[in-house]
Amino acid sequence: MSYTIQVKPEKVDWKEIEPISIASYPWGTDYMPTTTAWLYRIEGQGFCLKMRCEEENPRAVYTEANDPVYKDSCMEFFANYYPEVEGTGYVNFEMNSNGAVLCEYGQPGDRFYLKDKGFDVPTPVATKGEGYWEVELMIPDTFIKAVYGQEIIADKIKGNFYKCGDDTHTPHYGSWNPIANPFPAFHKPEFFGELIIK
Repeated sequence: MSYTIQVKPEKVDWKEIEPISIASYPWGTDYMPTTTAWLYRIEGQGFCLKMRCEEENPRAVYTEANDPVYKDSCMEFFANYYPEVEGTGYVNFEMNSNGAVLCEYGQPGDRFYLKDKGFDVPTPVATKGEGYWEVELMIPDTFIKAVYGQEIIADKIKGNFYKCGDDTHTPHYGSWNPIANPFPAFHKPEFFGELIIK
């Protein structure tokens, strides 16, 4: 699947941005909460991400950076910002309704927490409402360039958007771009979709 990341000169209303539906739940659960993401780019600044889940009383145990928030009700964005450069890894942002974020970089099986390496990891703003919760995250160009050691932002990235909850009342695992794997696994960059910036 592919998605066009619109480029804007400044912050805009989310209604102007095309939504992304996290609707692929291949691993046998009847619990598939409606989950949507929006992503756009502010020229010269970074990427604006919003994710929203229609869910009552989301599990929210963890509160600290790099806690295992995927055990809570969790929404996630994984992205390789330079997929054309051989050997580059991807960044994962995993967020719960407390605004706790787990953020790593690398390849599957060889990843590290970016905060532990001294990177200034973006912090999401979380909101809980009646029957829903959402997170907003600004991913600055300065952060991406520091992680990848590249000065120019690429015009195409690869990534995926997820909804999960390992220890929720009904464990569930959904994605935007479908994953062909016999068991739940999100660290599968071969199943990332194409995110075109224009």
